[in-house]
Amino acid sequence: MKYCKKAFSSYDEQLSFVNACEREFEEKLSAAVEQVCNVEGIKVIGLSGPSCSGKTTTAKKLIDTLSKMGREVHLVSIDNFFKDTTKPSDDDESVDFDSINALDLEAFEKCINEIVNCEPTHIPHFDFITGKRTGYTEIQSDPTDLYIFEGIQAVYPEVTSMLQRFKSISIYIRANSAISLDGTVFEGNEIRLMRRIVRDYNFRGADPEYSMFLWQSVRANEEKNIFPNADSCEIKIDSTMAYEINLLSQFLRPLLLSVPEDSEYIDEVNNLLSKTEGVEAVPQSMIPDNSLYYEFIKRT
Repeated sequence: MKYCKKAFSSYDEQLSFVNACEREFEEKLSAAVEQVCNVEGIKVIGLSGPSCSGKTTTAKKLIDTLSKMGREVHLVSIDNFFKDTTKPSDDDESVDFDSINALDLEAFEKCINEIVNCEPTHIPHFDFITGKRTGYTEIQSDPTDLYIFEGIQAVYPEVTSMLQRFKSISIYIRANSAISLDGTVFEGNEIRLMRRIVRDYNFRGADPEYSMFLWQSVRANEEKNIFPNADSCEIKIDSTMAYEINLLSQFLRPLLLSVPEDSEYIDEVNNLLSKTEGVEAVPQSMIPDNSLYYEFIKRT
């Protein structure tokens, strides 16, 4: 459990608390990177974790450090191997961005084979707003290059069996700790939903109701395919930061207030609104440029 206040006594107290939380998370990332760097002959890093856990920030830290050591690092988002899809209509609830069936495994295996053989490989681009593959980026593989395969699917057995054809290590990141805000408790899964509503609005063109609709299948898939496989990962990182409810609330509440009263999610919406009422906002200006939180909020 992590602890925070709904309101701080001063600007300096708030800034000091935010900085301490950011330093703590940075230390966790640095320790993970050091462990990776100690693996002799490493070729592949599998970076997994449930939705909105901080995988992108972790990948960037790995790339920055390994590049400074002279390694050529390629980041491959497994999300880019999604099959073409569409958002569901009112009478179609068969959307899938989470199960192994959502991936074009044939294209993924082709990419792996080309890397194994040091041949040029083409990484697709997937557009979440249109739900379509929009193009490719060519990578010319070299025997000394290192690859980071990032995505929730990096822990799926069908994917790990391919990644383990190389000298590899796996990292699992999750918002694992709950936060107590003057006695009001936000569980880890609840925190990730709050992150996701804000992120989906900012970067995927989704309204809160659509994010909450998807969340049902996201959580079901996590329980079935992600959490049971997490123990196999060599490195585990907790991405919860104690100040984050104070940061999130200012972006989350206007989105929740836009949800109609007759929505099927209104009880959950009202619960989040009640729990975040009166929370003092952490100004975005306090957040460092390399913060995890720029995965969820837009830079200003």
